[in-house]
Amino acid sequence: MARHVDNAEIVATLREGLLVLTEDLIVEYASERFLGIFGVQSDQTIGRALKDLGNGQWNIPSLLDPLLRIVEHNETLEEHEVDHEFDHIGRKVMRLNARKTALAGNGSKLILLAIDDVTEAADLASKLGRQRQMFQGIVDTLREPLLVLDGDLHIIAASRAFYATFKVEADQTIGQNLFDLGNGQWAVPKLIELLTEIIPEHTTIKDYEIIHDFPEIGRRIILLNARQVFQEGDNTKTVLLAMQDVTDRRELESERDAALDQANLLLEELNHRVMNSLAMIGAVIALEGRTLNDDECRQAFERMRNRISSVGTLYRNLSNSAATNTVRADVYLGAIIQDIADSVETAAGTIDIELSIEAVPMTTKMAVPLGLIVNELATNSLKYAYKDRDTGKLGLKLISGMEGIEITIWDDGSGIDENARVDSGLGQKLIQSFVQQLGGEMSGTSGPDGTRYVLKIPSEDQSV
Repeated sequence: MARHVDNAEIVATLREGLLVLTEDLIVEYASERFLGIFGVQSDQTIGRALKDLGNGQWNIPSLLDPLLRIVEHNETLEEHEVDHEFDHIGRKVMRLNARKTALAGNGSKLILLAIDDVTEAADLASKLGRQRQMFQGIVDTLREPLLVLDGDLHIIAASRAFYATFKVEADQTIGQNLFDLGNGQWAVPKLIELLTEIIPEHTTIKDYEIIHDFPEIGRRIILLNARQVFQEGDNTKTVLLAMQDVTDRRELESERDAALDQANLLLEELNHRVMNSLAMIGAVIALEGRTLNDDECRQAFERMRNRISSVGTLYRNLSNSAATNTVRADVYLGAIIQDIADSVETAAGTIDIELSIEAVPMTTKMAVPLGLIVNELATNSLKYAYKDRDTGKLGLKLISGMEGIEITIWDDGSGIDENARVDSGLGQKLIQSFVQQLGGEMSGTSGPDGTRYVLKIPSEDQSV
């Protein structure tokens, strides 16, 4: 036997308030839920025209007009929202569903009107909409392409830069899974790895590079920066995926590197040619000097060869270090001293060389005159400091400080003979000229215990 359920019990279970209206929109029935939502009494509601309820508060065109169309045209009303300010209960957002029905027996027509109070949800949706609009505005101001993805990697939002860069439209993007976007052109193995394996473990990723051939824009090099953001309360996550197209920059860097390599090759070749030319000139001078009978002339030729050799040492160091305009002081000056010692005609091993040179980088502008100064002073020591002796010491010390560098060249010879003429005074003039060129100061002392020169060069003339 079929059981009959009381209609009142059914109505009582509804979340919505329910009104039953005649075709003249007179209230025949109002559910307890309706009375509670709108704070009215049954005797103030039943039998009255809907528009007259609450002293005319229900005379709402956006509510009454759709109901009249139901009466006249048998239309139905679904999910229709009405936003209205009531005097005694304040603002309400009502979601309406209505249809016409006929009573069994007499066939009279009635309107069933279900009213759901969705004020809180509507306000929340409105706030969310404003936040989303502000968020989209922020996203659109970014110069770099940006995607906002949900936990399933569906696209929630995209910046204008993304659409412009990758030649896609918003209606083809929003709501799509990233890996389905553009007929799968974003299903890049490294990107899949980033978003499905790396991001869940690390939360943020910076400058993750992918190289991919996109159908619309061709081969691009993209740097990806990704961050996983967790929403408080609902434990959902959002992924922010920022992209930087560095294709053009990488091409320029590649061209620059190729040009730099070419320039270095040319410079290296130039250094070799200069070295070879200087070596050839030095050899010719040395050969010519050996043919001379006059000792003073031979010594002059030897000094000339040593000066040329010191410049050649500079180019040799530039070539060996693959540098373009700087050399290390310890390598460069040490090589000059050793070359001079090797060239002077003394018994092998009779002169001890003591070097204490800091590895200060210096430009060729500084290295050339400094090398020539060291050449002159070291040559004089090796030539003239050890007369009547076959042993001795020659030293060079360079230290660097806040005020500049200080170079000391010394020997333990018998001192300078003030009555002797060395190099016809040319070497001393050259030294003075080079010291002036460096903006430095040089002082010297000489006595029975040896000769010592101290050269100070201010820091602004250094290459640091």
